[in-house]
Amino acid sequence: MRAKLLKYLRQSFPFEKPVKIIVLISVVVGLFVSLFLMIFQPFGASNYIKTGRTWVIWGYGFVTFLVLLFDVLLLPKIFPKIFNEAKWNILREICFQFWHIFSIGTANILYANFIVKTELEFPTVITFFLTTFAIGFFPISIGVLSSHYYLLNKYAESAKRLNENIPKGDKPRKETTETSGCVLITSENEKDKIEVSLHDLLFIKSVDNYIEVYKTHHNNIKKTLLRGTLKRIEEDLKLVPCLFRCHRTYIVNVNNISKVTGNSQGYKLLFNFIDYSIPVSRDCSKTLLKMIA
Repeated sequence: MRAKLLKYLRQSFPFEKPVKIIVLISVVVGLFVSLFLMIFQPFGASNYIKTGRTWVIWGYGFVTFLVLLFDVLLLPKIFPKIFNEAKWNILREICFQFWHIFSIGTANILYANFIVKTELEFPTVITFFLTTFAIGFFPISIGVLSSHYYLLNKYAESAKRLNENIPKGDKPRKETTETSGCVLITSENEKDKIEVSLHDLLFIKSVDNYIEVYKTHHNNIKKTLLRGTLKRIEEDLKLVPCLFRCHRTYIVNVNNISKVTGNSQGYKLLFNFIDYSIPVSRDCSKTLLKMIA
């Protein structure tokens, strides 16, 4: 039973979100905290309202806003190995939600101490956190598990429908004059160039200051390394209709996708002769659906 539970909790869960979504969520949560204190007036909030110091209550919301931004935007940059979406799972997400509670609670306690001059008593602080964690455990766990179930089914079912439009075997999905030609890929210094048939090109991968070009060659994979950036290559190849930047580190040839799978993190692309999957950023999902439909 324990092994099954751990296996389930280690299933993939999405972590990365667009910055505008992170800011929006932080604003909403911050406003919720302030409005909750204004309406229900717990923890002596009524005293601030009676004395005309409502700015104190809005301060709690602002502190919450800043802490959430720090947690979601800056912590991943400080500890990139910990906040790696490839390794992010249900258990980490639940723990991260509890970290939000702890960090927001700590910041607001310090705010109350230094701005409002509220005395810090150790038993009171411990009771506060224990109560908060006890109250938050089930809502947080149920929320994360529900999100995982919804996203997993959403992408898995959608992937099945996409695969109906992908021919079996190693033939490309389409053969047209626009997709059966060749593309010229140039290095950053424009001295090194490679010409690749779209029939053979699988994908282009960014690795530090280099790009790796993967293509099929006699039922095997041939990889060519060039110095350059994926952004520049994307700009050079933007008029090739079958090429699609599905992720910050990948440009793929949609016509040579062999299979699409899906989990709670989104779509994954498989290619013949490649033993790993290529992720599709969630903000690129709609483009993928249009290209394979």
